[in-house]
Amino acid sequence: MSDKPGNDAILEHDKPGSDKQEPIKEGRAGFLARLNALETVVLAGILLIALAGVMLVGKGFYMKAKAEFSQVLLKRSFEAQLQGETNAKPWPWADFSTEAEITALRIGKTAVVLAGASGEALAFGPARLSNTPVPGELGTSVIAAHRDTHFRWLKDVKQGDLLVITRKDGTNLTFRAGTSRIARWDESGINANAPGRNLVLATCWPFDAIEQGPLRYIVNAELVEDAGPSTLAAQGEPGKLPVKSF
Repeated sequence: MSDKPGNDAILEHDKPGSDKQEPIKEGRAGFLARLNALETVVLAGILLIALAGVMLVGKGFYMKAKAEFSQVLLKRSFEAQLQGETNAKPWPWADFSTEAEITALRIGKTAVVLAGASGEALAFGPARLSNTPVPGELGTSVIAAHRDTHFRWLKDVKQGDLLVITRKDGTNLTFRAGTSRIARWDESGINANAPGRNLVLATCWPFDAIEQGPLRYIVNAELVEDAGPSTLAAQGEPGKLPVKSF
């Protein structure tokens, strides 16, 4: 009988868990065993930070994808409203409705605006604060949105830019952007009852922040058809209209 190892012996030798694999396992175990208590804690902290970073990146992608996809459904619902479907909803269980569409002409950005700036509504699109008038009516209409999704382009709006609002009743209104400023949410200086027909677009500031803070970035605009001196000066009194909801 030959002394050469048979096929069974060769296969057994190459199986995972055989003696060939032991040095690798021992090496890994040896690395961990050489760490003292402090080094183990540091290593665990690094791993936790890395995991948290991956989760934050994943959450960011999810939120942006959700925002983009929801605008497609909102656009469809808004177009149905323009055709006369008064009860059109973006999805059956939605407890809000579309109200208008805003377009920043120079930078080519468009978003469907919802009625009522609740936390749920703002997850899907810009929304008008319910205690402010509908765009085009007397006073100051305030539309708010998140800085990292639907209003991330707000920082690119310049003084003199035209902002077109299409309401659900088919009315088209053109506003001209005025000054922009930064203010605390409870010292916004926005007066919902200011004379004229005004529009304010607001979002959180700074734009690259991760956590929500007390500051808001505010862009003032006036209806183009309004004649006479600027009425935005009437918004200079602080604390008129808190904008904490976004």
